[in-house]
Amino acid sequence: MTRTTDLVNLNNKRREQLHPENLNYYEEMLVYLRLGTARSERQTEELLLELLEHLLQAQKEGRTAQEVFGENPKSYCDELIVEIPAKPRKQQLRFAARMILIFLSSSSIAAGIAGYGLFQWFGLGTGQTDFYLGSALAIVLVDLLLLWVVVTSILRWMRGSAFESGGGGGGGGGKNSWNIRGYLKVMVMIVLSMTSAVLLMKYMPAFGKLVSIPTLSLAGVGILLYLISLVLKRAEKLAEA
Repeated sequence: MTRTTDLVNLNNKRREQLHPENLNYYEEMLVYLRLGTARSERQTEELLLELLEHLLQAQKEGRTAQEVFGENPKSYCDELIVEIPAKPRKQQLRFAARMILIFLSSSSIAAGIAGYGLFQWFGLGTGQTDFYLGSALAIVLVDLLLLWVVVTSILRWMRGSAFESGGGGGGGGGKNSWNIRGYLKVMVMIVLSMTSAVLLMKYMPAFGKLVSIPTLSLAGVGILLYLISLVLKRAEKLAEA
């Protein structure tokens, strides 16, 4: 059975045959469909490839994407999304767990290497990291929530920005203005989230057991978490095979 990644690669290759106008129209549909909420990735890619083949055939006959899919591609895509099966809950949880592990691993590796480097090269710090388990857990949970808010906001903005270039039959000054407002909202959300994360680390009350570990060991923990995320990624690939 063809894997989802193979379908994506095939789509990328076949898409090169589209004329510029048709390519712009189709890629806006592609972004909108791929960012559909909690839908089967495999079914989505199969649908996108089917739409692409249909458009390529129509292009050979001298028809444009707008003639094939209509002047309102967003409504057309909304009808298609309803027909795509929802992503299995187990797969959603596995993906969410992998994203959390990647976030925690990158944070741990960065903190471990940076802290160790500052101590070894500049004499800053003690080479040990002290933290309270309760406070650390609370900070991690809030940071994950902030990350979820930021990522969700970005994805919604990207999806809402589809069909606004004019190639998808939905361009216009009003929509472009909405796109700019959406972008500004996302930027404000990112700044507020980063500020909140910094203030949280600074003012979080200390509670729970005090733990002291070598700073460099944080990088080791991060590497371990990343390896676990790779195992989950492998499980995702096996599930779609």
